[in-house]
Amino acid sequence: MALKLSFTAQRLVLALVPAILVLLVGALAYDRARTVVRDVQEVGHSHEIIEGSDALLTRAIDAETGQRAYLLTGDETFLDPYLGARADIARSLDALRRLVRADSSQIVRLAAIERVVPERFALLDTAIALRRSGAVAEATSAARLRAGKVKMDQLRSLVADLQQRERTVLAARLGVEQRSVRNASLLVGAAAIIALLISLLVNLTFSRALRERDSANIALRAVNQDLEHQSEQLEMQAVEMESQAAELEATAEDLKSTNDALIRTTKAAEQARDAAEGARLRLERMLENLPDSASVFDSEWRWTYVNPSAARNLTKVGLEPSQVIGKVLWDVVPRLRGSRFEAETRRAVRDSKAVDYEDYSAALDTWLENSIVPVNGGVMTFSRDITRRKREAQGAQLLNDASKVLASTLDYEQTLEAVAKLAVGDLADWCAVDLVDPEGRVRQVVVSHKDEAKIKWAKELNKRYPPDYAGSTGVGHVIRTGQSEIYPEITDEMLVASARDSEHLSITRELQIKSALVVPMIARGRTLGALTLISTDTGRRYGEVDQAVAMELATRAAIAIDNAQLYRSALAASDAKSAFLAIMSHELRTPLNAIIGYQSLLAEGIEGTLNAAQLAQLTRIRASADHLLGLIDEVLTFSRVDAGKEVVRRDEVRLGPIVSEALTMVTALAESKGLRLRNEAADARLLTDSGKVRQIILNLLSNAIKFSDDGEIVVRTRLNGDSIAISIIDPGIGIEAVNLDKIFDPFWQVEQRSTRRVGGTGLGLSVSRSLARLLGGDVSAESTVEKGSVFTLTLPVRRGANN
Repeated sequence: MALKLSFTAQRLVLALVPAILVLLVGALAYDRARTVVRDVQEVGHSHEIIEGSDALLTRAIDAETGQRAYLLTGDETFLDPYLGARADIARSLDALRRLVRADSSQIVRLAAIERVVPERFALLDTAIALRRSGAVAEATSAARLRAGKVKMDQLRSLVADLQQRERTVLAARLGVEQRSVRNASLLVGAAAIIALLISLLVNLTFSRALRERDSANIALRAVNQDLEHQSEQLEMQAVEMESQAAELEATAEDLKSTNDALIRTTKAAEQARDAAEGARLRLERMLENLPDSASVFDSEWRWTYVNPSAARNLTKVGLEPSQVIGKVLWDVVPRLRGSRFEAETRRAVRDSKAVDYEDYSAALDTWLENSIVPVNGGVMTFSRDITRRKREAQGAQLLNDASKVLASTLDYEQTLEAVAKLAVGDLADWCAVDLVDPEGRVRQVVVSHKDEAKIKWAKELNKRYPPDYAGSTGVGHVIRTGQSEIYPEITDEMLVASARDSEHLSITRELQIKSALVVPMIARGRTLGALTLISTDTGRRYGEVDQAVAMELATRAAIAIDNAQLYRSALAASDAKSAFLAIMSHELRTPLNAIIGYQSLLAEGIEGTLNAAQLAQLTRIRASADHLLGLIDEVLTFSRVDAGKEVVRRDEVRLGPIVSEALTMVTALAESKGLRLRNEAADARLLTDSGKVRQIILNLLSNAIKFSDDGEIVVRTRLNGDSIAISIIDPGIGIEAVNLDKIFDPFWQVEQRSTRRVGGTGLGLSVSRSLARLLGGDVSAESTVEKGSVFTLTLPVRRGANN
C-alpha cells in the first residue's frame, strides 16, 4: 500500500511540475511583452510631442512669411497661409496640451508658449491693419520688425526648451526600451531553456517510473487486484498525459504569440533608431543648405562643425576650414578675445539662454546678425549677413538728414558743407564736392573730414597738386559722361599710376585709401558736379548699396543747387519785373494826369463855354481817364506788394464810415447798371490801415457790380471773437468750384476770352488778398454758378473795443 501511495504521489508531482513551470514561463513572457509595449508607446508619445512642437513653430513661421509678403506687396492672397496657420497652431496647441498633461514641467513650458503665440499674432495683426490703412512705412518700421523678431525668437526659444526637455525624456525612454527588449529576450529565452530542461527531466523521470511500474507488475502479476489497481492507475496516467499534451500545445501557442510581439517590438525600435538617424541627417542637410554661417563648438570651445557658408567666411579671413575642426576657437582667432562675440557667447552658455545681437566685422567688412544657442555639451553660433539692410538703413537716415539740411536754406555752398559732414562717418572717411561754374570750369567747393586739421592739409594738397579734370577717369570724367565710378579696392598699383611724383605717391600712400566712389550730381538733365566718397582705414569697401545711396545723395544735392540757382534767377527776374511795372506806371501817370487836368479846364469853361454834347464827351473822357488811373494804381500796388515794399500805416479807425464811403464811391456805377446797394454792416473799432481797408472793400464792390446784371448787392458783417468778417454778397454770374482758388492768382480772369464782357487787369482780387494778409487778415470766396458769389474780408479787431 505504501508503495502504491508513493508511486501515485510521484506521478502527480511529475505531471503537475511541468505544467506549473510552463504557466510561469508564459506569465513571465506576457509580463515582459507588456513592459516592452508600454516603453514603445512612451517613445512614440515623446516623438508626437516633438513633431507637434515642430509643426507649431513651422506654422508660426508660415504665418510670419505670409504677413511679410502682404506688407511688401499689399496682395491679400498672401494672407491665406497666415489665416490657415492660426487655425493649425490652435490645433497643435490643443494636441500638445493633451500630450503633456502628465508632465508638470512641460505643462509650464507649454503655458509660456500659449502666452507668446497670441502676443506674436497681435503684432502681426497690427502690422496688417496698418498696411490696410495705407500706413506702409509704420507697418514695416524697424521698431515693429524688431518687436516681431523678439517675439519670434522668444517662441523659438520656448519651443526649443520644450523639445530639449522631451528629447532628454526620449533618450531615457529609448534606453529603457532597449533594456526592456534585451531583458525580455533574455528572460524568455532562459525560461524556454529551463522549461525544455525540465521537460526532459520529467520525461526521464516518467520513463523510470514506467520501468518501476513494469517491475512491480511482474512482481505482483499473481495478484489480480493489484494488477487491476495498477491498470486503473495506468488509465488515469494516460488521461493526465493527454491533459499535459493539451497544456503544452497551449503553452507553445503562447510562446509563439510572445515571440511575434518581441519581433514587432524589435522592428519598432529599429524604426525609431532609423527615424533618429534621419532627423540627424536632415539637420545636417538643413545646415549645409543654410545661407547663414553656422558653427558648432563643444564645451571646451573646440570646433566640431562648420557649414559651407561659415567655411567661406573662414577662407575670407585666411583660415582653412578643414584645419580648424578640433581646435579651440580663441587660439585660432585670438582677436576675438575680449570682443563682444566672446562676451555674448559666454553669457549665452552661462545663462543657458539663446542670445541675439548685431555687430560689425571689420575683417569681413560685413554687418552680422549673430545668434548664440547653447546646446547640451556645447554651443551653436549662427551669423546672418545684414550688411545690405544696415547700409540701406544708414543710407536712408543719411538721405533723410541730408534732405532736411538741403531744405533748410538756399545758400547751397553752406548746404553742401553740411551734407558733406553728414556723409563723413557713416558713409565715408573723406567727402568732396566739385562743381561746374557758369564758365564750364570745374572747381572743388567742399572737402570734409572729421579732423579739421586734415581738411586744411587736404586743401593745401589740392592747391599743390590740382586735380586733372581732363583725365580718362576721376571727377572730370564722371562730370563729362554723367556715369559714376566705383573702386571697391584701391591697390598700390593704382596709386602709383595716379601719382605726379614720388612725394605725391608718398602722400597718397599715407592716406591709406582703401575704396573710393565718384558719382555725378545731375538735376534736370544737367551734370552740375560730382560727389566723391573715400574710405581709408575703416576697412569699408564700397558696393552697389553704397553707390545707390551716393547717387541719391548727389541727386538731392544737385536738385538743391539747381533750385537755389533758379530761385536767385527768379528773384532777379521778379525785381526786374517790379522795377519795370513801377517805371511804366509812373510814365503812364504823367501824361494821364495832364489829360485829367486839361479835361477839368475845358469842363470849367476857362477856354470858352461848351455845349451839352461837348460836356458829355468830356465826361466820357474823364470816366475813361479815371478808369485808366485806377488800373495804373492797381498795377503799382501789385508791384509794391510783390516786391515786399508796401507800407502799412496802422491807426485806430471805425469800420462803419469806411464801408459807407466805399458804397458812396460805387453808387453811380451800380445805378448805371440798375443794381441796388444795401448796407447791413455793423460798426467796429479796428487798429489797421484805413486806406487799404477802403481799397479792398472798393475792389470787392467793383468786382460784384462788374459781374452782376440785376438784383441787389449786400454788405454784411459778422463778429467772430477777435476778428470781424465783412461779406459782399452779389447776384452775379458765379464762379465754378474748380476756379475758386485761381481767381486770386495775378492776371487771372473769370472770362478767359479776348472778347470778354468786362474789362480789368485781373489784379484786383490778387491785390485785395495780399493787402488783407498784410493787415493780418484774409479774403475768401464762396460761389454758385448762375446764382452769385460771396467775397469775405476778415480783419482782426481791437480786443475789448467792441464789447
